[in-house]
Amino acid sequence: MTKRRAGVLLTMGLLAVAAILLAWTFAQVRWQSVWLALRGLRGWQLALLLALNLCLVALFSARWWLLLRMQGFKVSLGSLVVYRLAGFGVSYLTPGPQFGGEGWLVILLRRRHAVPVAEASASVALDKLIELLANFSFLAFGLLVSVRFGVFHQDLSSDFLVPLLLLLAIPFGLFATLASGILPATWLSQRWKRPPLVLGNLLSLVAQAERRSASLIRQRTARILLLYFFSLGIWLAMVGEYWLMLHFFGVRANLSQTLFSLTAARLAFLTPLPGGLGALEAAQAAAFQVLGYGASVGLSLSLLQRARDLLLAILGIGLGSIWHLRPLRVGLTQPDPNVVYPSPTLSLQEHDR
Repeated sequence: MTKRRAGVLLTMGLLAVAAILLAWTFAQVRWQSVWLALRGLRGWQLALLLALNLCLVALFSARWWLLLRMQGFKVSLGSLVVYRLAGFGVSYLTPGPQFGGEGWLVILLRRRHAVPVAEASASVALDKLIELLANFSFLAFGLLVSVRFGVFHQDLSSDFLVPLLLLLAIPFGLFATLASGILPATWLSQRWKRPPLVLGNLLSLVAQAERRSASLIRQRTARILLLYFFSLGIWLAMVGEYWLMLHFFGVRANLSQTLFSLTAARLAFLTPLPGGLGALEAAQAAAFQVLGYGASVGLSLSLLQRARDLLLAILGIGLGSIWHLRPLRVGLTQPDPNVVYPSPTLSLQEHDR
């Protein structure tokens, strides 16, 4: 079977899964209730939600901005907001659990700010790792709160809670691995003597980014941990934004109910479906059925989230394309001479000792 045919079959399979999930969701709702809920939203409410989400994007971009500053590169926060929106657009519209746009972020840093590929890759990789640490911390907390307050059925919690928590612990294992100087990609690149050309070049780039990321973690541990807690603070803002959406729909949910339904929504985005298509709608409909509000509320909420994310994705891809086509201004971004750069081989040397 050719790669192209395999890709087509995989895409068709994912679309079939999405269609099944959407069909199940649509069968649970009363469309008149959904229409009335959406029609009841006011223009100022939608504008407020959009403004809040742009603020959240700016906060996420600020974390990336700080990582670049740690490496000695000064890139404007406004540019990084546009780049992050562009990366989000690619990740959102392509199959996979919210990955896919990171390569474009590296290209934009290289083309428009002359940031070396290895350093750009390290900043993007570390930003994504810290984001995963914060995301999975929230998901683990949301699951524990849901079980603690009896939102989950007892059988469901006992059967799935432990495997889910183990899965959510993977990013922490990766962080600990890099912090200890263990570099899997570097190890593989050194021992794989004759990889295919394209795969070999990619593995070499990943190994360089891995070494720089590991060295930055080891030399700037306190700052990296502060960025992790900063990301947890952003999650508090995201919980508030989600609660506000519930409030606009007339749902008076308490904290545990809010965390449970938001956790269900975020778990849906971990599926390989583009933008969690079908999974988000089904997860929200099921969550609000469990809470006793009805599937129609869940679908209304998921449609609002879907409209918000699509708008941000389209905006990001459009602006990112314009920025991408602008000529490279050589020398725009100069490393700070006072910054001590992490050595690409420091972690390996430390590990060998």
